[in-house]
Amino acid sequence: MTIDRERFLQILHTPRYHQFLGLELVDAEEGYVKLKLPFRDDFLGDEAGSYIHGGVIAALIDIAGDFALITHFGRGLPTVDLRVDYLRPGQKHEDLYAVATTVKKGRTLSIADITIENSEGKKIAVGRGLYNTATA
Repeated sequence: MTIDRERFLQILHTPRYHQFLGLELVDAEEGYVKLKLPFRDDFLGDEAGSYIHGGVIAALIDIAGDFALITHFGRGLPTVDLRVDYLRPGQKHEDLYAVATTVKKGRTLSIADITIENSEGKKIAVGRGLYNTATA
């Protein structure tokens, strides 16, 4: 399937939450997507303002996994289950990158694996998303 980049960007930038996050498309091909989350002070998760909140990272994992599957299905899919393993905190002023790949493309359920890295390639978190592909 050839990726319709214009449609892909429309799906990425239309939801207000995605706009709030400021997500950027780095690369996409069938079964693969790389997104950038530019750092914002709004993402800080502690009173000292030293690390990125885990919920922001989990959202990035969920969105990237969905978008790896959008490359197959051409539409957003509801999340059924999401697993996140945090490996190290995302630091203040650090842009994050999500790399997501399709593991299984099914008629009713599909799976994507996601890795979150900083600009130096250090892993921040890994995740796996399960998505409902049977929806109309």
